[in-house]
Amino acid sequence: MSDKKSRLTTAALTILLTLAASALHAAGTSGRPVTKVGSHRHITIDAAEAARREAVVKRTNDAFTLFGAEIALHKGDPATALGTYLVMLERTRDPEVAERAMDMAVGLGAYEQAEQIYQSWLKIEPVPGPALKRITWMRDMVRGHYANARDGFDAALEGADEGQRSRIFLLTAQTAAQNPAVAKLMEEPVHNRAKTYLDKPDAVIADAILSALNDKTAAAVQALQRLAALDSDILPPTYLTMRLIGQRKPDIINRFFAETDTAKLSPVWQELQVEALIFANKKEEAGKLLRELIDKRPNADLYIQAALLSAGRQAPLDEILSYLTKAYQSGTQEQQSRAAVIAVMRNADNKRYTEAHGWLDKIHSPDYAFDKAVLAASLYAEEQKWPQAAAEVRRARRMTARQGRFFDAAHLAGIELIVIGHSSNAKQALAELNRLYENAAKQPGNAEMTGNILYHRAMIYSDRLGQPAKAVADLRRYLELSPGNPNAQNALGYTLLTLPTPQIEEAFPLISAAFEQLPEEPAINDSLGWAYFLKGDPEAALPYLQYAFKEHPEAEVAAHLGEVLWTLGRKDEARDTFKQGRAAGGNTRVLNDTLRRLGISDKPAAETGKSKPAPAPAKKKKAV
Repeated sequence: MSDKKSRLTTAALTILLTLAASALHAAGTSGRPVTKVGSHRHITIDAAEAARREAVVKRTNDAFTLFGAEIALHKGDPATALGTYLVMLERTRDPEVAERAMDMAVGLGAYEQAEQIYQSWLKIEPVPGPALKRITWMRDMVRGHYANARDGFDAALEGADEGQRSRIFLLTAQTAAQNPAVAKLMEEPVHNRAKTYLDKPDAVIADAILSALNDKTAAAVQALQRLAALDSDILPPTYLTMRLIGQRKPDIINRFFAETDTAKLSPVWQELQVEALIFANKKEEAGKLLRELIDKRPNADLYIQAALLSAGRQAPLDEILSYLTKAYQSGTQEQQSRAAVIAVMRNADNKRYTEAHGWLDKIHSPDYAFDKAVLAASLYAEEQKWPQAAAEVRRARRMTARQGRFFDAAHLAGIELIVIGHSSNAKQALAELNRLYENAAKQPGNAEMTGNILYHRAMIYSDRLGQPAKAVADLRRYLELSPGNPNAQNALGYTLLTLPTPQIEEAFPLISAAFEQLPEEPAINDSLGWAYFLKGDPEAALPYLQYAFKEHPEAEVAAHLGEVLWTLGRKDEARDTFKQGRAAGGNTRVLNDTLRRLGISDKPAAETGKSKPAPAPAKKKKAV
């Protein structure tokens, strides 16, 4: 099944037909007479008639311009499409154009443009009318002003046509599925309004989703049963939203199938059941049903689900890729691209980078353009090809649509931080992080991103600029933004140990608290072992450092373990550990400093830049 977002929507066609119809109406209502002069026909045209005809031409041109914007969106050029709508909004001052532009911007994740549309229409319509109320509601949803969105929900629906109502309900459901607080906040207004739209699938699915997310199982199942009666074929927006229930609350989907006669439903419902069984960890049942479906009616979606099920049970990579290959061979462009995205990730997880790049080249659907750019940046980062990764980040940043099927702007921001951290120019990297920090600090509710920026800036200060005090200041702020975060505790604790006068008394409780939460994390074991060593207890330090080096053998961990072994008189083991750490790469500066301090005469030559750098120093590693 295709679930493309970029097809010409009903709302878009309505705008175009309205403009065209008004142009034709204007052309057909001229009441001006035609007079004869001699043997030639002449039309008497006064100023009013000329103005009317000019308006006809203008409206016709506007309609074709907007039609061109829709075609551009359909062909995967959202920048042109959205740019055209922004221009046409200023030209036409038409509320339907404003709403379509807002809908397009929100759907693309182009929130800067969405704000521009809002501000433009606010000037055009300072006293809120129906269009501005709906646009304001969408703005509140995408900017995280959820209380305002709840209070404005009824006003947004008042007078809305079918397309506008559908967008409001579906955006509510999709946002709630990503944010439990929204689900709780919007449940009552959605449920109350859905009662008045019992025959509308968009309202019913929103009611089902919010009931499910708030553990109102009976109400959710009843809503799904109403939906099955209305929408047995499952339209693409409904399908995408239904999958969110299957992923978040699979037991509800499974209960629906247990209590409902599904014999007359389309096979797509059974595909949803397979996914719900997978997320409920009923993989044997899912596999049995999936095999039955493939035997009856093989298609690309089923092959993709078979690949995901195989991955979930850790099947050999070749088995997973065989299903994805079948999906690619039999699918639509959208299905081919979806299969290719999954294949890239599976190959990358297995360090098969050549194969991953081959599948990356098979992603052609415009809907996956942003996903492809983010994947490419991630893949180059995995390979530690930092200039190429930076180029892909810049390419993704230039895209108007920063909301893919798999990745969004937050994923891109995380990769960008890692890439910046590995820039060859530390001062330039610092300047870039300062810029990102200033921007993030201005945005409300952006604590997670702000903390991630502070973390990466601290790494630049401590590892590359030799300014651990500034790193400590950033990490203190990071921990304030994310109290109790074990990554923040560990990063701050370890950095306190690297100060000219190690702050062991403050560092040790922080690292111990991180260890209690993540006792199997190699980075934290390394920090805790090093803290014990600095406290004067190498025997206590040894098992933590041995575990850390076994799980993550790199230069800095080798430096710590090697020094402990050296102190304990196990010098041959220490030399072997130093050698392994040198070969593994990573933060070789710490290893070199350790060798010099211990006066080990057989240390290798000074670092030449040939060592492979690790994606981030091990003991401070944090997923972003």
